[in-house]
Amino acid sequence: MWARIMGSQLVEIINQPKAMTINNVQYPKTIFTRAWTDEERKALGIVPYVYEGSRVENMFYTSSESAPVVEENRVVVTRTQTAKDIDAIKDTMKKHVSDVLSSYLASTDWIVIREQDTGAAKPADLAQWRTDLRAKADALETAIDAKTDVAGLEAMTVLTQEMADAGQLASEFNDWPVNPRETAV
Repeated sequence: MWARIMGSQLVEIINQPKAMTINNVQYPKTIFTRAWTDEERKALGIVPYVYEGSRVENMFYTSSESAPVVEENRVVVTRTQTAKDIDAIKDTMKKHVSDVLSSYLASTDWIVIREQDTGAAKPADLAQWRTDLRAKADALETAIDAKTDVAGLEAMTVLTQEMADAGQLASEFNDWPVNPRETAV
């Protein structure tokens, strides 16, 4: 991206190369290629338009951008991240835990209903799995509640390169008990 400036004033943001008329002189869009140097473009009042910082939009942070600042050889927009409200993040994370738990339990709810309707006992391995799922959800919610900052919450969900290289799961969020019927051969 480029910017056309006059002194310390931003005149135009140029998203794509284009032909331009500057001071009654027509310039081809090739002024934005390597055929022209930064100094030649600057003599026309055209400088790079750059972003500093990164843009992060996720459950933990929002991004904002400063107004463009005209510097000597460029126009800069600075991106900053702001942590979201920790209680809102915790609520979102606990809702995710609840949704995952519900999804797992739903796959065997019919066994519980059958037991209530007919008295046919549910298999012990599935009953234990359902108990283990609830324990996992409780442990996750307790861990979420124990975190006192956004970085701690974020660390619960981040897959580090070392973990990936070791073939480990992304986080404790992915380490749910496995349905015994899905692992049986």
